[in-house]
Order: sequence, then structure tokens, then C-alpha cells
Amino acid sequence: MRTDLHIIASCTKRKRAPVPPELRLRELRETTPDARARRWWSRLHEHPHPPLPAESLYAGEHWRVVLELPSLARQARLRPRLWVASAGYGLIPSDAPIRPYSATFSRDDEDSVGALSRQWWMALAREAGPAPGEPRLLHHLARASPDARILVVASPSYIGALEEDLALAARALHRPEHLLVISAPGPTSRGVLAPHWVPSSARLQAAMGGTRNALSVRIAKDLLRRAHREDVTDLDAARVQGYYGRLIHRSAPPPRLQRTPMTDDEVRRFIAREMRTEQRTWSAMLRRLRDSGLACEQQRFRRLFHELQERP
Repeated sequence: MRTDLHIIASCTKRKRAPVPPELRLRELRETTPDARARRWWSRLHEHPHPPLPAESLYAGEHWRVVLELPSLARQARLRPRLWVASAGYGLIPSDAPIRPYSATFSRDDEDSVGALSRQWWMALAREAGPAPGEPRLLHHLARASPDARILVVASPSYIGALEEDLALAARALHRPEHLLVISAPGPTSRGVLAPHWVPSSARLQAAMGGTRNALSVRIAKDLLRRAHREDVTDLDAARVQGYYGRLIHRSAPPPRLQRTPMTDDEVRRFIAREMRTEQRTWSAMLRRLRDSGLACEQQRFRRLFHELQERP
């Protein structure tokens, strides 16, 4: 009999369909998480944009690798189900019908949930969701299948929002060590989730390949490949931590990037060019600038971006 594996991956900023202005979190004026969530859910539910399966809507390298995980799990004699930890919809199965939206737990984004991310996660769970009858919280999922393995792949900002839910999920499993969280080190990694945390260290990038943004999910891919090769279905957190901890210890630190500093005028010209070619958020534009080997402080870039955006 195959062991159940629930794979929970964070959503992505990039979507395969344009996001309507009304479905950007920045448009909401409500301040409390519950009132904001109710208003947000009303917009998601009533908007005329046709829904798409979540797995077909998300885009980017992170999501491309996420979609490989279920087949790798099946090769490892596991019975996988893929879920999304969405800042816009909450916990949803990957085939749930959803509309394009922009909401994130990352703090440096105009559509950020903000500081009350845990309250927002719980507020979203109080809504019925796009897939009726499915669990809306991770500990409900664990309670429904206490012998399953749960593999969570997300950034520290998303894990921070899910921390309380994940801690309850670990307690709901018959064996708490069957909860694994793959993420970059952060404040939450030293707390109640420390026994479950598999560090997504930059030292592993050379071994795993791909970009830094997709490193956590590539570690999950490597983990499932190893489970297949070694015929191991008992994904034990301590054992997995030990393996990747030793690999991190043996790996060299990543080379330091030497980016070229820019003046305000150079940054303005860069932003103006980008605005002419594609509509981007300031954070996405800053990532593009840094990826090209250039340097600008986050606060300065954001100020210059909004300065140009407000010009007639």
C-alpha cells in the first residue's frame, strides 16, 4: 500500500493570465484581517474573469519544478497530492478553479498582505474556498490523514504566515517527524518548526542547479529522486536534515556578486525603459536590475520608481 504524500508549494507572483486591477490586494482599504479577507473574497468570487485551474495559472521556474514533484513522488512509490499555499486563496488543491490575482506574503511588494500574515491566513480559511469540501488549513489536512507525509516548499515569509498552522499539523500527525519544511533560513527556522526545517542554503545551489528563487523546490526534487533511488518512503525530518546538513557543510559558499552601483539618473533611465516595454512592479523591476549585474538600494529604487510612475 502506497504512503500518502501531501506536497504544499507556495503560489507565484507570475501568472499566465493578466491580473485584473480589482484583484490586486493593494486596492483594498479595509484594515482588519477579517474585514479585508471578506472584501477580498467577495471580489474573487464575483469577478467576471473566467477561472483557471491553479496548476495552469501559476508560472515561472519555481512552479515548473513544482509540477514535476508529483510524478517523482509516484516513482518513489508514494501517492502524492499537490496543494497550493496561496496568499490570495489560502490552502487550495492544485486543480482548484481560481482567477488571476496579485497577493503575497512577501513584505517588499505593493500587494503584500503585510505584518498580520498569520491572521490573514486564518481569515482566508474561514471562507469556503474554490474547491468545496476540501481542507482549508494544513492541520485539518493532517488530521484527515494522520499517517501521511507532508512536504512544504515555500519562502520564509510564507512559512512565517503558516507557522501556527504548521505546528498544529505536526501535532496532528501520528509521527510529527513526517512534516518537512524546505525553506531558506529565517526567524521561523529557529522556533517551533526547527525540528522539521530542511535549510535551503545558498551553498546548495551549485549542486541543485537553477536560480536562487527556485532552490527550495529543487531540493524537494532532489529529495524525491533520492527516495526513488534508495527505495525510501519514510521521509523522516531528522534523517533528511542530517543528509542536507552534511551536504551544505561539504559545499563551498556561493561567490559574492560584484554589482555596479548606479546614480539616480541611471536608475531613472533604467526604470523608464522597463516601463515602456512591460508593466512590472517595482520589486520585479529591481530584481531584473540586480540580475543584470547592477546595484541600487531597495528604498532608493522604490522612491525613484514611484516618482516616475506619478509623472503625467
